Amino acid sequence: MRGLALAAMAVFLGLAAPALAAERLQVPELPGWRVVSSVTDRAGESTELIPPGETADAWTRRVTVQAFRGVPMTVQDFLDKVVGNTAQVCDGVTAGPPGLGKVGGQDAGTRTIACGRYKGDGKGAFTLHYVIRGREAFYVVTRMWRGEPFNPAATPISAAELQDWTDYVGAIDLCDMRDPARPCR
Repeated sequence: MRGLALAAMAVFLGLAAPALAAERLQVPELPGWRVVSSVTDRAGESTELIPPGETADAWTRRVTVQAFRGVPMTVQDFLDKVVGNTAQVCDGVTAGPPGLGKVGGQDAGTRTIACGRYKGDGKGAFTLHYVIRGREAFYVVTRMWRGEPFNPAATPISAAELQDWTDYVGAIDLCDMRDPARPCR
């Protein structure tokens, strides 16, 4: 499944620069979830979390929060490219329409992608991508389900869980310590 996450990240390879970060992505805490991977390098930052009782190898839900520095990509470009990248590593892919808007005055968007069977491990995956084109970074937050292969025309999670995911990304905020109109909490 790491390959599926890499499909989303592949559009950024070689495009990022060091982080300076007066701008901050504020992501709601998920009680009980724990960090299984955290990387900070010249390209930016990436943190992966899983719920209680799951392991880094055997998980069914995952959240990844990433900040890529120096990436000139637009929100729409990312949401389109991640579909194509996912299609290359999955048997059977469907994507919901992109939802575009603003967060903290910056362009933002969401899109769901269903992967009926990931070629790497044979499991199915369903992902909600949420991206923000900040002033200092390109932010990507994903919520992912992984389980038995499925027909990608159907959503493998309940409507209530999908609403929880939507509420979660809806609570994400972008603040800037230099801008009194967008203070950080």
